[in-house]
Amino acid sequence: MQHIQRISTLLLCMMILFSCNSKKVPNVSHISVDLKIKRFDKDLFVLKETQDFAQFKTEYSDFLSLFSYKVIGLGNPDDPNYMDYLNKFLEDSTMNVVAQKVAEVFPDLSKDEKELEQAFKYLKYYFPKRKVPDVYAQISGFNQSVVVAEDLIGISLDKYLGEDCEFYSLLATPMYARKNMVPERVSQDVILAYGLTEFPFKPKSDDLISNMIYQGKIRYFLMQLMPEKSEADAMKYTQEQLDWCKESEDLIWGYIIEQKHLFNTEYRTIIKYINDGPFTPGMPQDSPSKTGIWVGLQIVKEFMEKNKEYTLSDLMQENDYGMILRNSSYQP
Repeated sequence: MQHIQRISTLLLCMMILFSCNSKKVPNVSHISVDLKIKRFDKDLFVLKETQDFAQFKTEYSDFLSLFSYKVIGLGNPDDPNYMDYLNKFLEDSTMNVVAQKVAEVFPDLSKDEKELEQAFKYLKYYFPKRKVPDVYAQISGFNQSVVVAEDLIGISLDKYLGEDCEFYSLLATPMYARKNMVPERVSQDVILAYGLTEFPFKPKSDDLISNMIYQGKIRYFLMQLMPEKSEADAMKYTQEQLDWCKESEDLIWGYIIEQKHLFNTEYRTIIKYINDGPFTPGMPQDSPSKTGIWVGLQIVKEFMEKNKEYTLSDLMQENDYGMILRNSSYQP
């Protein structure tokens, strides 16, 4: 009997511990979002046969300018010679092979639609007045992964064909970058790009710590809109890389302090800690890149834990990064 009681007590403790460690996720089932990713990529290459540019332009009037100016650099779609320029892109043999590969890897985008629909429900929960953007799939010629304009987002599917894709080998894309050029990253990168665009960096001082906390804030935003994603997902880390950061947190922070980099405003110094790469310069070579962003995320998490009155909306509007650091009481 005592043995059974001990097991019951142990199970109860485990349940309490689990409930304390689990994320508090708001219920968004009552929020209605109907999101469809428009297959601009497929329809664009159909245009090569139909040449019905007038119909295509009408259907994609909102997105065509963004694609034309920011993605493939063809200029104004109203230019009388625009179709001639566009045909050169559509008739390019490499682009046609890429379009075929995209169609193979992404026969449909229902999984991404479902993930983004849920993420934008959380957006509407935290930011009720914000409009859910229209989302388009595109082929960019390996340019930007995601482009964002007012109420519009374009996803370059040719940047997510898998780390073993031969195109990336031919382009000499580094392996550390290719590890994240996988279909599973599409919806997450959309939310990341949305956060960076909608909440731009407006610091009181453009120093390292402000950049670290800002970038950490964007990852925190991503984790609130996609609570099913792990911290490793948010950082684009493997679990091993995340574990390294957790085990080396005092080392990372100590190195930044020792080097007197925390309030450094030199661009070269700042990018060492926040740019992608094989590892963080100055740290051991088994470190991941972006360790500055990871520390920034820990500071934001500490700040939000200690300042319960701050909503996600408050956080995203807050540009006093020195205040966030002080009120986080961060000390690894």
